[in-house]
Amino acid sequence: MSNFFSPLGNTKPYFKTALQGYAGSGKTHTSALIAIGLHRKIASKKPIIFFDTERASKFLLPMFTEAKIEVQVKESRSLADLKETMRLMREGYSDILIIDSITHIWTRFIEAYKTSKKKVYLTMHDWGVLKPAWFSEFSDPFVNDPYHIIMCGRAGEVFDSEINEETGKKEMFVSGVKMKVEKETAYEPDLLLHMDRVQEMEGGAVTRVTRTATVLKDRSTIIDGKVFENPTFAHLEPVIDALLKNPIKRSTVAERDSAELVKTEESKREWRDKKDIKLEEIQNYMLSLWPSRNAEDNKMKVDAINFAFESLSWKAVELMSLEKLVAGFERLQEFGQKFVADKKKEAEAEKVGGKKEEKKKK
Repeated sequence: MSNFFSPLGNTKPYFKTALQGYAGSGKTHTSALIAIGLHRKIASKKPIIFFDTERASKFLLPMFTEAKIEVQVKESRSLADLKETMRLMREGYSDILIIDSITHIWTRFIEAYKTSKKKVYLTMHDWGVLKPAWFSEFSDPFVNDPYHIIMCGRAGEVFDSEINEETGKKEMFVSGVKMKVEKETAYEPDLLLHMDRVQEMEGGAVTRVTRTATVLKDRSTIIDGKVFENPTFAHLEPVIDALLKNPIKRSTVAERDSAELVKTEESKREWRDKKDIKLEEIQNYMLSLWPSRNAEDNKMKVDAINFAFESLSWKAVELMSLEKLVAGFERLQEFGQKFVADKKKEAEAEKVGGKKEEKKKK
């Protein structure tokens, strides 16, 4: 039975979530609550890792101390440092990673690129370099790495335009909110929350402040679209239960590299060069065994080609794929080794026969 496919099951039992929001909306505090609840739920014995771009993790120390959970911090805005952090996570250093905020890492990555290229503005070519690098170094590990990730990001407004019917002019308006990061990144988490700070006013004074979490995306659909006031781990626990339930190991073969289907000009030249080298090796091997152009050597060359490549035409051999040439060259060497062995036996037989004739004459 083919192992290309596998039964449908939970092959990724890891919680990957993102929280977006404006300053003061409660992203960091809520991410800590989620991490504490998750750490207890999976009975982790390892420290929580906090990748801190805002140097704000120190304010969470009382929460983690009360929960009796060790937290280790990396203060950085470098994608290279985040890549190293994720490598250590993959190797089992920790079960839970908090990233706060991914926005700083993305913007620093862009600025580092501009500096290295001595550019002020980015072109389409530059984005063609930046986006694949971001997918490779962050997005792919975020989705596939075997540990839990809680990612925070700053919110940014989405602008659109429309024609004002009265003035006839195009006017800009805010049409939505999104995370301030590479635009495809928000599609990666299984659960996406939008955080808001809500103030209740009375007599010009703030009487009550709450934080709300709106579920923008929930792949499990359990809490999709719901709004939670002062969100806690308990609000998200049903989704986490679903994500951790009945994990199985992937039994299919590894994903193949699509680059195999795309031959660049450089790879084509490399392939042609390898083929030319193999054809030259074949010709030189036959020339070393049958160097002359007499009828006997020519016949041996034709017989050797027919044995190795199942063809009497050298032109047909030139048109064969590199793989067939490699396999054929191995058979050609078998033919050549047999030829050398037979010639050696003939020479020994002639030598023995010559000695017998000399004895008879004596």
